[in-house]
Amino acid sequence: MKKFIALLLACVMVFSFSGCAKEQTNDETNAPATEGAAKTDAETPKEEPSTEKIHLVAPKLGFTEEQIKLEKENAEAKGEDLSWSAKYYIGVTEKIANDYPNYDMEYVDWGWAETLDQKQRASILSGDVPSLVAGETFMPVYAASGMLDPLPQDIVDMVNPSFLIKNPEGVPVAVAYKSSIFMLFYNKTLMKNAGLDPESPPKTWEEWKEMSRIITEKGEGKVFGGGVPSFPHAGGSLRATPFFRQMGVDFGGGTTVSLTDPKMIETLQFIRDMNAYLPAGLGNSADEGPLWTEFQENETVAFAVNGSWQQAGLEANGVDWGVTELPLPEGGVTGNCMVGAVYVGVPTQAENKEDCFNLIRVLLDTELQKNVVYETVPSPLNIYIDSDAEYADNKTLKVATEALKNGTYAGLTTFDKNDAQIWEIINTKVLARTTMTNDSIEDICSEAQSEIENLLK
Repeated sequence: MKKFIALLLACVMVFSFSGCAKEQTNDETNAPATEGAAKTDAETPKEEPSTEKIHLVAPKLGFTEEQIKLEKENAEAKGEDLSWSAKYYIGVTEKIANDYPNYDMEYVDWGWAETLDQKQRASILSGDVPSLVAGETFMPVYAASGMLDPLPQDIVDMVNPSFLIKNPEGVPVAVAYKSSIFMLFYNKTLMKNAGLDPESPPKTWEEWKEMSRIITEKGEGKVFGGGVPSFPHAGGSLRATPFFRQMGVDFGGGTTVSLTDPKMIETLQFIRDMNAYLPAGLGNSADEGPLWTEFQENETVAFAVNGSWQQAGLEANGVDWGVTELPLPEGGVTGNCMVGAVYVGVPTQAENKEDCFNLIRVLLDTELQKNVVYETVPSPLNIYIDSDAEYADNKTLKVATEALKNGTYAGLTTFDKNDAQIWEIINTKVLARTTMTNDSIEDICSEAQSEIENLLK
């Protein structure tokens, strides 16, 4: 009995000490830290940031190791430095690797235009949603259909409004990390040979038409003035759109089409008139190449409507050239169209949204964007639109950025239903037909209007 009582007392003492120890531990945890405790905590290794890999898939973002190797080998073989474009994409790749080592990046090459659109849509429908989607003419369709997440405000604030695409609620959901607008490039030698002042390019539609007529007539079938291309694809509609907008009209958009508007018909007549000053078949060919060859290599065309990249071709061929803003119609307004844009956005179904937006932030990095500027492409960043410090001697960028400061532009308009089919009709049955036939422009527009209205029902 005595042994039992002794054992019982021993157990009680053990549990009492255990309870005191536990209580003391809790008190220490909740008590204010003393100087000594602070020192102990500081010496305790802090928890490292998560190194868990985040898999991100993105087209038109950076280069794979294989692409970087190929770019460097090609440059070395030519005895040249890397192109500004290669420097930009390689820089993006390296910055992501350095700044976000936990990103497991998959840089995919899904082509461009329809091929890219189809691949992205298929991936989203399959549930294998990419971290970013990219593109040009179809990105407004993505925005209109609610496929894209709103951009964070810090991204919106750093760029010129013309580089943004908004959803139907007016919220920016995509941004172009580079883009251009259309300008009028001209051959000073051909102007001079025709008795025109090469330092006084046309400012109005009528001046341009008259100069093109004079150059064409004096060229006797060997030299042409040049006009507005009407290629039967986006290359034609993109270049024609600024002239409609200068008249205060557009092809429509959403659920409406505006082809029968008198100002649309007047603009089409101007495009038809100007086509007479292009080599036969070159302005409305499905292949754009021959026209640019005649302009920048053979020097048989005096005027060309193109984006800022045209400067490189002219300089490479030693052309004495100039550039100016597009001529305006009488009583017209400033109008243009974004072109050569690479828009990016984050799909609403994408995972790791903030990490996806970080990729866009890298694309818009101030130092990396200098490569875009040096490529003679307008940067979206306000610091490069508002100041020409990085391109003070680049006349093309000065013309482009001046226009961007004075107006807000957009790419092609979009339609709520059957957008691709509608543009096919506009490209082939309106623009190309206008310059390839002598059919009544009123009839051309009326027939296309009816056909498109049926697609919008």
